[in-house]
Amino acid sequence: MDSTSSIPTNVNNIPVLDGTNFKKWKEHVIIVLGCMDLDYALREDRLADLTGANTAKQRAAIEKWERSNRMSLMIMKHSISESIRGAIP
Repeated sequence: MDSTSSIPTNVNNIPVLDGTNFKKWKEHVIIVLGCMDLDYALREDRLADLTGANTAKQRAAIEKWERSNRMSLMIMKHSISESIRGAIP
């Protein structure tokens, strides 16, 4: 099963970050992203940008990191209160 099919359920289990519960929020985010196999960008350093010289394996790793990063950021932003989210670019 694709990990994205359970995103709404998993994301709704993350408590909303309200400025008083960072530790609990962070733990939930890490667990949810890990269970959904979206924590690659948290575990691995960003790879160099794609070039014509990249192998198919390198391209796949870069694309996996980019997707993981994009999905992780969306999930984190979704679970942050509007008052805090407004301060994030």
